[in-house]
Amino acid sequence: MNLRIAVEKDLECICFLAQQINTQHYNGAPHVFAEPEGVHRDRSYWRSNFSADNSVFIIAEINDEITGFVLASITENTTVTFLQKKKLCRVRTIVVSDEYQGQGIGKKLLEAVELWAIGECVDEMRLEVMAFNNGAQQFYDTLGFETQSRILSKRLN
Repeated sequence: MNLRIAVEKDLECICFLAQQINTQHYNGAPHVFAEPEGVHRDRSYWRSNFSADNSVFIIAEINDEITGFVLASITENTTVTFLQKKKLCRVRTIVVSDEYQGQGIGKKLLEAVELWAIGECVDEMRLEVMAFNNGAQQFYDTLGFETQSRILSKRLN
């Protein structure tokens, strides 16, 4: 497996994998996630992240086939006085192709983000996982992530 920074030529495969995770999340929480509308709907969003400041976009590939990606960015609280002034690495999206799950690709992607974050003097990594996604929750548990808070919602219509 090879890990590398995403580039423009990866956009088609990124969109395909993003469609996969969008479908999974839409099926699990259709009141939260937009219905998938084709592979290219979010093309400009993914493209905008190739060179975003304080971000890293890493591709995993096996035999020149893109098998997953992770997108992470750094934020820092400088305005909310009752919160610690920590530099945070937020994992914004991680996806591994259905065909390659369970082969350690997600673990390698997160390890790469962690190394990047350490190099950027980050204090903590954070990510959000949906309540319905038990498999992902178990995966993150094995990597040392702990529940820090819960996001609650109440539908009004």
